[in-house]
Amino acid sequence: MPTFIEAKRHAILAVGGYPSLAPGQTQSARLAEIVNQAGQHLFSRPWRFRERTTKFISLVADQSYVALPSDCEELLSIISTQPLGYLIEMVTPDHLEQLRQLGLTMTGPGVTHACFTRPPPTTAGDALPAARMDIYPTPTAAVADAIAVRYRAAWEEISSGAADTYVIPIPKYADALFLSYVRAFAQAYEDEGLSMKIAEIEAGPLLATSLTKDGLLQRDMGRIRPTRPANSSNWTRPDYGYVQNPN
Repeated sequence: MPTFIEAKRHAILAVGGYPSLAPGQTQSARLAEIVNQAGQHLFSRPWRFRERTTKFISLVADQSYVALPSDCEELLSIISTQPLGYLIEMVTPDHLEQLRQLGLTMTGPGVTHACFTRPPPTTAGDALPAARMDIYPTPTAAVADAIAVRYRAAWEEISSGAADTYVIPIPKYADALFLSYVRAFAQAYEDEGLSMKIAEIEAGPLLATSLTKDGLLQRDMGRIRPTRPANSSNWTRPDYGYVQNPN
């Protein structure tokens, strides 16, 4: 796992000196920009090393959405915890809005449907708000750790003032691929050939080898499970498949 200073040194080596600067930009800001753009490109793929352990989300009474973990970028699974007795079905924004407009009422805090959404900036010029998860129905009571999610994490932006010892959060088998992206982005600021350089890297062995190694992390995914969208308290999901809830 390379450190921040090692990644910056590769950027400097790629162009034979410090990269060109945009007006008003410092050398440290340019190097951090290159490293972050390379990391964001690397994290655009669904790597297994981006997958995170379970995080729990609490419900807030009379709030029709829940905040997601700050580093959540792609949702892998979502399920309610046992006290609620519901499985949560991911739906389209259109479907969720139709459910809300039906005006159905439900007692208790259970959640049956959800979708990713992103509110607009509060005012023009503000940063894009974090994605959140709209839920249905709106819970009538607060419940701690009500929803369990697993997800792929986003690239964590590295500030220009970060310590040189900052460790890039990738496994060893992706080191060479990441550093090749760093060099490509650094060189592209000099000759504008980014697309060609990225295409050359991704047609070569570094990406193929890293993908293979990443995929071998877990070879067996178990039996194929049914896809029934169990979304009522009459159904639950044990280790294998859906079975009717005896309660």
